[in-house]
Amino acid sequence: MHPKVVRRFRILAEAVLVAILSVAFDVSANFTPAHAGSASDAPLCGDGSAPDYGFTYDLQQPHWTVGWKGYVSPQTVDEVDAILDRLNEESITQTMILIKPQEEVGIRPNCAVHFLRYMKLGLPSGERKDNGFVFLIVLEKDSIDVHYAVGLGLPALTAYELTNVNRAAENTYKSTQDMDQAMLALVDEYDKVARDNYPPLSQPESTPEAGDQPYGPVSTSAICGQLCLGALLLLFLLWIFSQMGRGGGGRGGFYPGGGSRSWGRGGGFSSGGFSSGGGRSSPPSRGGSGSGRSGRTN
Repeated sequence: MHPKVVRRFRILAEAVLVAILSVAFDVSANFTPAHAGSASDAPLCGDGSAPDYGFTYDLQQPHWTVGWKGYVSPQTVDEVDAILDRLNEESITQTMILIKPQEEVGIRPNCAVHFLRYMKLGLPSGERKDNGFVFLIVLEKDSIDVHYAVGLGLPALTAYELTNVNRAAENTYKSTQDMDQAMLALVDEYDKVARDNYPPLSQPESTPEAGDQPYGPVSTSAICGQLCLGALLLLFLLWIFSQMGRGGGGRGGFYPGGGSRSWGRGGGFSSGGFSSGGGRSSPPSRGGSGSGRSGRTN
């Protein structure tokens, strides 16, 4: 091969190699830091943005308290649930508590507000619409720092009252270094404040007394109908007893049509795997169903 051709080929190959190395270096320089920092650049609580604000929690939780494991006992979490369940059932407030170590929290008041919005706390309609509420408990070295976020539907809860609730929990933890006692102090004081400002909406409906019922043609017809049903029932029972006398009764209760049915423990009737007197229902899920609109925070 001619020397000039060899020289040109060598120059061309070197240029191509330099171009390939340059591109590879640029890609590595741009890609590696972004990839390495993707996990560490996750926003702190309070520094995120809509729609998820950096949260990945399920919108329905087994407890009103989130992030409690390792800090609060299950017994205390259940006690807190009992108090907050009643507040929710009576349409007073729909409240969740978020517990986080300080290294996972950025702007603390924002963290409480963002959690309220993310969990969609508050009723979606009615007189107590947007009655969501959040307590944020930030765990520090030897203390806790409590913040709150209030839904737009709870304007009667004042900053003065809620600040005292926060201080009750913080002071309890300071004197005891016990998160269980601090949690109970928090919800006990909060329950008092919430009930002082908002009466329950879920009142039992009153039923008219028997003496208040009108007596006329309609009630007379009803009485006659009941007497006829009673007579038919009596004839039916007499027929059953006559059948039992003819065929003899075996063990177990007689059931028209043959066979027998059994009664489970505790008086619950069981048939075909269905039990109305026993069995354990699935645990309730707790979370919001509204818009999560928030008004104030601290």
